[in-house]
Amino acid sequence: MLVIKELRRKNESMRKRCILFCLFVSLLSAKAQEFKAVKISGKAFNFNNSVEVEDMTEFKDISLSSNERIFVPDSNQNFSIQFKIGIPGYYRIGRNIIYISPGDDIKASIDWKNPTKAIFSGSRQIENTYLKLTPFPKAGSFLDGETGIQSSIAKTIDYILTKSKERSRQLDSIQRIVSPEFYRLESVRIKADIINSFMSLPIYYSWVHKTSTDSALMIQQQRDSLTKPIIAKLSKGLVDPLHLKLVVYRDVLNTILQNQPSTFSIPQKITDWFKASAIKQKAITLNNKNDLIALYKGIDSINTDVYKNAIESTIAQLTQLNQGDPAIDILFTNTDNQTIPLSNFKNKVVYLEFWATWCGPCLADKPIMELLKQQFKNDDSIVFLSVSIDDNLDAWKKYLTKQGVFKDEFIVDRNKLSNYNLLSVPRMILINKDFTIEQLYAPGPGDKQLIPLLTKMSLKP
Repeated sequence: MLVIKELRRKNESMRKRCILFCLFVSLLSAKAQEFKAVKISGKAFNFNNSVEVEDMTEFKDISLSSNERIFVPDSNQNFSIQFKIGIPGYYRIGRNIIYISPGDDIKASIDWKNPTKAIFSGSRQIENTYLKLTPFPKAGSFLDGETGIQSSIAKTIDYILTKSKERSRQLDSIQRIVSPEFYRLESVRIKADIINSFMSLPIYYSWVHKTSTDSALMIQQQRDSLTKPIIAKLSKGLVDPLHLKLVVYRDVLNTILQNQPSTFSIPQKITDWFKASAIKQKAITLNNKNDLIALYKGIDSINTDVYKNAIESTIAQLTQLNQGDPAIDILFTNTDNQTIPLSNFKNKVVYLEFWATWCGPCLADKPIMELLKQQFKNDDSIVFLSVSIDDNLDAWKKYLTKQGVFKDEFIVDRNKLSNYNLLSVPRMILINKDFTIEQLYAPGPGDKQLIPLLTKMSLKP
């Protein structure tokens, strides 16, 4: 009996220790997921528009862009931005891929024209200096567009493998001073870049050598015969949800999956990412709220909470305002520093032009916008509102003074435009006479569809 009691006592003690251990692990996990501020500051050269610190992880394909990660360099190219993240991941500024962890304070000098000229200090200096030479997936990775194409397909393949070995040596040189996860991800990136280079080879090879259409199939067949064994070897053991953090891995994931054994089971998290990204791609093509809401049915089959929550948030954002919905009022400031609400223009067709003095395409549109205004100057049922999102009030007024344009010119705090998902300019919005949304992404002032559309809208009672 005493033995039984002693065993029960030990079991109870063990159970309590297990509970305490689980609580400890949970606390550690919660702490790891805690969102902390990241600060990035320095110089941004040759950027002629607002700059987004773009999320390049798998959430890029599930979520919408964030105003919180957008900055505009000042007249001396200085910038500073802060935002919160919960886990380490890859982001992009201009053409530079950077690696960020919660709590980082990164100093950077970045040149849009030449990512290899970037200089990093502070947090993640080693990682981000290494990442300056990251191959660009859309240029065929190690092919670097047509630059890597050689005199034959076989020699081009050898070139790709040689470049990948050089990159592996560079990575090995920093292995001891970076985190195991970073080293692992970059090792996977090299393999994925090789596969992506092979996949892109026929396109660039045909372009450089100006081959005929009839030769396309022959080039593909020769490429396949030489690269299939290499891709099969590279794909072995490469299927892991962690690797979704890499853009190039996601680009070639279907090829990697095709090279797994027939008995292979795709991890649930990867299946869920495919589902969520497919829903997002469908969602951004829809303007009708009911069609967007119908997409919620597909979300029920997603089991990974972080992906499920992300795509639900995306749909919720997209359904805030849609075609046919009442326009949400905005407070503008005119050139006389008077506050004017958008609702002042009810009972008129409103063509909203959002722009900024630092936006090259916007400035190209401005003369066309003035011609458009002239064309409808005798139609008082239509009003054209040019709304700047400049942070610099003086720069805005200086531009208007130089152009001699003041009528229906306004400025607004871009942070007050979240309902309209205004993440970049130029952006045009059309509002009906009954103050409902006609188009959230209306044609630009030079678009041939615009004048017939405005004329039709003005004729409606």
